[in-house]
Formats: sequence, C-alpha cells, structure tokens
Amino acid sequence: MAWKIEELWGTRMFTVKDAKFSEMKNKPILDRKNQEIGRIIDFHFKYEDGKVNLKSIVMGGSRIEEFLESIGVRPDIDPFFPLRSIDRFEDGKLYLNVDYKKLDKPIELGKDEARLSDICKLSIIDSDKNNIGNVIDVVFDNQSRPWFVIGGGFFEEFSERIGLRPDIDLLLPQEFITNISADKMTIKYSKYQLSTTAEKEWEKHKRELTMKPPITETAHRFLWLGEPPRRPIV
Repeated sequence: MAWKIEELWGTRMFTVKDAKFSEMKNKPILDRKNQEIGRIIDFHFKYEDGKVNLKSIVMGGSRIEEFLESIGVRPDIDPFFPLRSIDRFEDGKLYLNVDYKKLDKPIELGKDEARLSDICKLSIIDSDKNNIGNVIDVVFDNQSRPWFVIGGGFFEEFSERIGLRPDIDLLLPQEFITNISADKMTIKYSKYQLSTTAEKEWEKHKRELTMKPPITETAHRFLWLGEPPRRPIV
C-alpha cells in the first residue's frame, strides 16, 4: 500500500495507490502535532465525465466532533476534508499536514457526489437490465484509479462455477460504468460479457501463477476485469 504526496505542476497532490478501503477503514488520523483526532470512516467520490474520482476522506471521532462544534456545525455530521489537508498514510495511520484546530471548514456532498458507503448500497445493472450484484469495496491501482469490488449474485455464481479462491476479489474498472444514480450503478456490458472476460482473466491469472515464483503477501488477490468480448450474434 502506498499513499504519498506527488508534485504535479507545482502543486502538492495527495494520491492513493495499491490500496483497498476496507483495509484502511477505522485507521487512526493524526494531525501535524501527532495528536490522534479521529479515524477514517468513509471515502467521498465524485462522478464526472464518465470517471469516478476520490475527492476527500470522511473522518469521524471525538476530536473531529470538537472541531465541528467549534465552527458551529452539528457534531453528528461526518466531515469531508479535502485531500490537500492530508500528508501521507504510513504504518496504518493517516497523517494530516495541519493542526486539527486549523482544518478547513468541512466540505459537503455536491452534485454527482457520493460516499462509498452509499455507493455500496446501489444495485449494479448490466446492459440487459439485470441486477448482477453490488459494490462491496474499492481498490486503487498503481495509477490511483479506483476499481470497484463486485459482490452478490454474479460474483458468487462465477466463483462457484470456476472454483475461484475466496480471497480473490473481482474488480470492475470505472470505464465499465455508464451512470450512477440514486438507486443503481449502470454498466455498459451484459452479464454474459462480464462472465466471459472474467473467465479469460482467471485463466491468464492461473498461467501467471505457474510461471512465476511465489510472491509474498497480497500480490494475487485481485482479478482485474479487462475489455469484454462483443456480444454473440443471434
């Protein structure tokens, strides 16, 4: 897992790479004085121009509530702080670059924005209008792009059919998504196309495992879905 600050066109930009939200949830947040001020409780995404981007981290905890009270915001509202307030994620802790008393005023959800916890409540609808499951997590690749972990019916059926190991996640790239609304996430491929490309990626994955020496830790937990084949002509 590698979270870091990158220098982009003279601007310090916090990025997240090779990371999974479920592994970061409830991890402590420390301010610039190394005071523990809360914990990571959610991610805040923006869907725009066909892309889903991380906009901020949602923070919870007693110190955060104190901060909200000090600026006149109800303490039961979870604050969304912009990425510029974050310095790094290291050794299981998120470090801010400011004293918590000097944090920017929390931002609110805007148009086409949602918390990950809300996205996980949405049904995934394929191009044939079938409900194929739901999002259960998010993974960021080595270019900081989010991939959504598929759970539910389709994944369970596919896993059972091919004997997929239970510790491997099936990842849906944001390029597959055509729309995110209040009740569903629509993708541009059918269940058949997803199943076909998943089988292809699984066979590729198995060949790689036999050709390479064992790799430690979690190098092979993910099955990254590539571009599906065209629909069969009937």
